[in-house]
Amino acid sequence: MPSLINLYNLNLLAKGGPVMFILLGFSILALFIIILKLIQFSIVKVSNTNALDNIISKLNKTNAKKLLIEIQQIKNPIAKVVEVVILTKSDRRFDKESRESEISRISSIQIRNLENYLGGLEVIASISPLLGLFGTVLGMIKAFLNLEKAGSQIDPALLAGGIWEALLTTAFGLAIAIPALAAYHLFENKISNTRDKMKDATIRTNTLLGFKK
Repeated sequence: MPSLINLYNLNLLAKGGPVMFILLGFSILALFIIILKLIQFSIVKVSNTNALDNIISKLNKTNAKKLLIEIQQIKNPIAKVVEVVILTKSDRRFDKESRESEISRISSIQIRNLENYLGGLEVIASISPLLGLFGTVLGMIKAFLNLEKAGSQIDPALLAGGIWEALLTTAFGLAIAIPALAAYHLFENKISNTRDKMKDATIRTNTLLGFKK
């Protein structure tokens, strides 16, 4: 990952063995997912609900349709749920049960959209250290085989060189896993906060429109 960008040196990658190239692929994929989610969260303004909160605070039975236009212009996923709450209010096709089901369905869709690709980031964060350790074990085996072949002409430098080359994969695996795991939990926390705000906005909107939860 960026914190250990010097590990991308081709000589170091080659010395670390084939596992290093697998980890390199993981690091690129993790970086792609992180950038993608940052862009997505920035576009939908997942952490900024001030505009929506201001609109909801003005909401009542008489101005719901008028304020709906303003709500539809907000890209935040919470706004999409509030929009459905208002739209199903005047739709006679929805009774209380079907209305709640529709609101729940749209809420789930919005949350799933935010969760896209996070599973891959979690897998990378979990597997990278194990792959790094696997590469180190393979490197250590190779180092001791070379030591055995040297016979009585044992050179400590030969063993030391083999060990540091083997440890490259562990270092690279951790360099990938740490920021990937941190980013995963950061995104998960934002999604959890959005889920809570979504429930709160739904209850508030229902109350202001005269519906009991």
